[in-house]
Amino acid sequence: MKKFLLFILLPFLFACSKDNSAEDVYGYEVECEQCHITYLDANERVVSLKGQSKRWKIDFPNAVVYELDVTAQTLVSNVSNMHVYITKNGSRISSHSGIAEATTSYTVSSRGGGGGTTASGYCGAPTTKGGTCSRKVAGGGRCWQHT
Repeated sequence: MKKFLLFILLPFLFACSKDNSAEDVYGYEVECEQCHITYLDANERVVSLKGQSKRWKIDFPNAVVYELDVTAQTLVSNVSNMHVYITKNGSRISSHSGIAEATTSYTVSSRGGGGGTTASGYCGAPTTKGGTCSRKVAGGGRCWQHT
């Protein structure tokens, strides 16, 4: 009788178990000779890194990300192509290339899918105090004070 009850209750235990499926991990990759990188972190704050070279990468595991934006600006006078990428689970989902500057952005939909967009972003222009402008810009690019 105990075995019979165990076989009846066992499916109910597994039917109520929590789904352990992994969340999507988003991140950035930048390839450049010598550049200034500005990106939007998982908390939607603008972060600036000066003097990066070769290949730079960051992922945001265990974070709920809604908007991603990354810009690379060259710091050297020689002409070399730079590439910026937005990644999802290690695969590149959005990219852009440029000589003096490259920017790409991506908006994650609330259902877990997503779509690339350049409809909005952050200005990212250098300020007089040495920081980065963090104004939201419709249409991408720079805010009117920094164009």
